[in-house]
Amino acid sequence: MAVVSRTPQSGRAAAPEPEAPPTSGGRGWWAAVLVAGLAGVVFTGIQIVEKIAISDQPSTVLSCDINSVVSCSSVLTAWQSSVLGPPNALVGAVLFALLASGGLAGVLGSRASRSYLLTLWGLAVFFLGFASWFMYQTAFRIGALCIWCTGIVTAVVVISAALTRLNHRRRTLGEGSAGRALDLVVHSNGDLIVWAGWWIVLAVLVWAGLAG
Repeated sequence: MAVVSRTPQSGRAAAPEPEAPPTSGGRGWWAAVLVAGLAGVVFTGIQIVEKIAISDQPSTVLSCDINSVVSCSSVLTAWQSSVLGPPNALVGAVLFALLASGGLAGVLGSRASRSYLLTLWGLAVFFLGFASWFMYQTAFRIGALCIWCTGIVTAVVVISAALTRLNHRRRTLGEGSAGRALDLVVHSNGDLIVWAGWWIVLAVLVWAGLAG
């Protein structure tokens, strides 16, 4: 009978180190994107309903028609409220839904690719630029303020700030000069100052436009 000799293993293979949670330390920022995105969906949803109501019956008094200055009717019937063709509120609802879905994926632990994070960030910044233009138009051209619009702008500012931090954590700008510049801004909290300052400047401009 053949004897099979077995050579004892000299050592056990090292077990692979577990990967860090994909959203470790960033889940709070993803939650901010989710909450602000859902709030934006609610605000734009209200505007869509009111846009339909005032289109069917121009004499309809909307929920936020408080006086001649705070008047959603004046804003929703202006050409600027449909400058892209469909109502701005409808476009905004789609964008908020996209951003909120990204926030939900992040909260649930999905690891977003760099290109996806950059896309969300660029979308948010574009959205904020458009919303800022619209707020300027309401204050200096239309001469009225829609309270839902202020909520929308606030939500987009929060999303932009959160996505800035998430892109920094994911190193989406790489290790070059752009990445180092973002490092410097984030480590000094300069990014949060910029986003808060953006909101404050908009608020001052709107106040100045309506007061004048």
